[in-house]
Amino acid sequence: MPVIFQRINEDHALRAAAIIVKAYIGPPWNEAWTLERATARMGELSTTPGWLGVGALENGALLGFAIGLPHTSAAGRGLYIPEIAVLPSHQGRGIGKQLLRFLEAEALSSGFSSAWLLSQSEGATAEYYKASGYNQATKLRIYSKPLKWSPESAR
Repeated sequence: MPVIFQRINEDHALRAAAIIVKAYIGPPWNEAWTLERATARMGELSTTPGWLGVGALENGALLGFAIGLPHTSAAGRGLYIPEIAVLPSHQGRGIGKQLLRFLEAEALSSGFSSAWLLSQSEGATAEYYKASGYNQATKLRIYSKPLKWSPESAR
């Protein structure tokens, strides 16, 4: 049966939590997702006003997904892509590339003028995004800080 690409709803998004766990546990990510945290993540994304979700389904089973969130800036209305994942058993078949293209088409028809995402700066994942037409930003960097409670921070 062929793989069908379609918009997904919140129920699909919640079921996609299992894909996050399976897709990100191994290289290159090596992330320790639990099903509980992945379900919370997908709940956050799928209840964000204006979210776009697309999925790849085969015989009704979700093989992969991509989620986009609206992000308006001085440059216009853009789509931030916080999550895209394909089951490891189905990777390497072009499903991720087709999901990204389908999400971009849905975004364009919904009035978005650009798309952006965060990912690894090197390796196969970076090459995948470059091959899909994404360029690394030269002026931007990610800054992060662990948040720790202290009596001073509570004031």
